[in-house]
Amino acid sequence: MPDLHDPYQNHLDRAESLFLSGDVMQAGQIWQAILKRRPEHAGARAGLFRVKQHLERPEPAAVPQTAPPAPVPADQPSETPKQRAVRLVQEGAQLYEMGMNESAMAKWEEALAAQPDHPDAAAYLAMARRERVASPPTGRQAVQAQSPAGPPPVAPAPPVPEPGPAAQREARIERAERVLREGRLADAAQAFQQLLETGPQDPRVLQGYHHTRALLAARDAPPVALAVVPARAPSLMARAPAVLEPAGPPRSLTVPSAAPRAGFRLPDLVKDIRVPDWFQSPRNLAVGLGALGLVVLGLSFYNLHRREVALRKAVAAAKLDALKPVSRMVKVPALFEPTEAVRREAGQALAEEPLVAYYRAQELLRRDPDDADAAKLAAQARDRMAAIAAPADPEAFDKDIKEGDLDAARACILNLLRMNPDDPDLQGRAKRVLLALAPLYATEGHLGQARDTLRLGRAMFPRDPSWQARLKLLEALQAMPEHDRAPWLQLLG
Repeated sequence: MPDLHDPYQNHLDRAESLFLSGDVMQAGQIWQAILKRRPEHAGARAGLFRVKQHLERPEPAAVPQTAPPAPVPADQPSETPKQRAVRLVQEGAQLYEMGMNESAMAKWEEALAAQPDHPDAAAYLAMARRERVASPPTGRQAVQAQSPAGPPPVAPAPPVPEPGPAAQREARIERAERVLREGRLADAAQAFQQLLETGPQDPRVLQGYHHTRALLAARDAPPVALAVVPARAPSLMARAPAVLEPAGPPRSLTVPSAAPRAGFRLPDLVKDIRVPDWFQSPRNLAVGLGALGLVVLGLSFYNLHRREVALRKAVAAAKLDALKPVSRMVKVPALFEPTEAVRREAGQALAEEPLVAYYRAQELLRRDPDDADAAKLAAQARDRMAAIAAPADPEAFDKDIKEGDLDAARACILNLLRMNPDDPDLQGRAKRVLLALAPLYATEGHLGQARDTLRLGRAMFPRDPSWQARLKLLEALQAMPEHDRAPWLQLLG
């Protein structure tokens, strides 16, 4: 039953399918690639052992030519000597990669017997013989290389465990370094290149390869081919015709995986902190965590309030800075309103808009609490507002704001203020509506409505000089051509 938790299960299933369909070479490459990534993988070891048994299986004996050959079915054509030689060369390359040099040489000798002029088989056989002379076989390889005609051993030698993939690769690296020390630069370059093509990029292999290439370049010789075999011979894995060449293992098995992330590490000072025993009880721990949470929450609210206050101050300062050049342009030395101007505006607004008259009278009483005319004017304005006030609902105001109907919102908030003109919440809502309507009226060319809106804001907030500055700006804009007004209109809000 397949292991659903094995990350290589899909590759194992594919290799099993290839092996059963007769593509033994590609199945062996997949199992061998899995072992390079995880040498202890039991399923890949078992599959590679099956490939080994298949490749070591003796070839069927030749059928005597005295009798006519039996007819071969049309769906199972016989193998030609050339195809047999190609297959044997591939199997020998697979055995050589698995470290079974003697078995690989036997396969290549059989390939030469099937096709004497096969260049790849001769090149591989010569390479294997040179390596056998450079490093004589030991252990199991020596037993395989022993001549059948030699004297039989007195007692069967205990089986020597075949070295694993890591040990085989280490032996090949040492063999390449020894060839480099002997001065055989071309052979060393070929050996290092084969190691780079058939395994992970080891630092020793990369260093040896680049060192060899540097020595070859320093020798001022013509370009040296990295292969020690004839020009037609491929690298370690023989290149068969396109119909027989295996696709090779998947890229996910041959590309080295990224190094795991180290993760978060606590400083040594934090590691040395000891928690008191009394604090480790569940009750005290819960109280401590709750207090810490309250402190963090309080600091968060404090920082949020501080940023909001700073933002409001910055916006107000930016608006005042923007209005200063305009104030200088219209030559307004100060934004203070004379008392007589306030009194005159209150008298004029009593009939048209008693709300403005009430706020103007309140400003006169603020300046002079003993002003009897201002007190009388405020009382008249209250009576006038009570007579013309229409029923209004704050929810209707919110609905108008949500729908974007600023004119309806202005009418609603004015009715609410006529009933309760000193409500600071209503005044704040009215301020937002007035600041939005003033530049909108001016953009549409309704400068009179913009002026009335700004006068209402000045009367409602007499201590804010920005309303007076906006009125002065509007007076200056009226004297400008229409095409020059656009950059200044937004300063009215």
